[in-house]
Amino acid sequence: SRLEQLDTFSLCHLVHPKWAHMTDQLQEDKDDLQEDLSEEGEADLPKVDLKADHSKEELKGKEAYDRGDYAGAVKLWSASLRSAKYLLDKGLYAHNREQEMEVEAMHVKYNLNLAQAHLKLGDYRQVLTYCDSALERDPNNTRGLYRKASALMELMSFGEATEILEQLLRVEPENAAAKALMAKAKRSAAQGDLRAKKMSQKMFAKIESDPRVPPPEPTDWEVFLDQAQQTCTSAKCCVLKLYAAGRSWLSRVLRCRRTAKEE
Repeated sequence: SRLEQLDTFSLCHLVHPKWAHMTDQLQEDKDDLQEDLSEEGEADLPKVDLKADHSKEELKGKEAYDRGDYAGAVKLWSASLRSAKYLLDKGLYAHNREQEMEVEAMHVKYNLNLAQAHLKLGDYRQVLTYCDSALERDPNNTRGLYRKASALMELMSFGEATEILEQLLRVEPENAAAKALMAKAKRSAAQGDLRAKKMSQKMFAKIESDPRVPPPEPTDWEVFLDQAQQTCTSAKCCVLKLYAAGRSWLSRVLRCRRTAKEE
């Protein structure tokens, strides 16, 4: 039917730039046909095999990804994502929850695919963007959580990565890959804390040795310890002086006695 053709056309081709000028007209045509069908007692739009319509582009993207053409995969999957986003934004399947859920699932899937491709490209900020978009619709999606944690690890946000992995392990406690990444995140966080501590110590050492920086005022306790140390040092000097004088006196006395005996 004409309505089915419009449905399929909007799904497969409308996102292409050369068809952009037809967007409004196509929607108006579809609305008019919907009204006609409603008057005839056929309010439901015909079902379209959405998965089949998207499978070709998805397959091309996977083939590009498998041969290492990550940029090519991004291009193909981005087109598919725009198509799914268009259908959701326009509410073209709001009348049919089953098909709308299929579109939502495809939206999540393409976001996850793009996140994985951008991981390979090293564009970790983009990975976070696509993962967040997928997790917005499916908060406990384990692939989305794992890929987001992987990107956070590369960005050295170990604390955030640990939080995401904890969420993943609450959903799937036996996920071996998540457990391994969690251990790595905790080790990296500990090493990062140690490096930060050493850098802080070096920084303060440089500040203390800088002649332009005035020394800090001593605390009362430091003043007390300094005075006690000076007092002890003075007392020690007095004792040593008395000891030396006593030894000198004793030596003279002993010499005098030996001289007297000899005479």
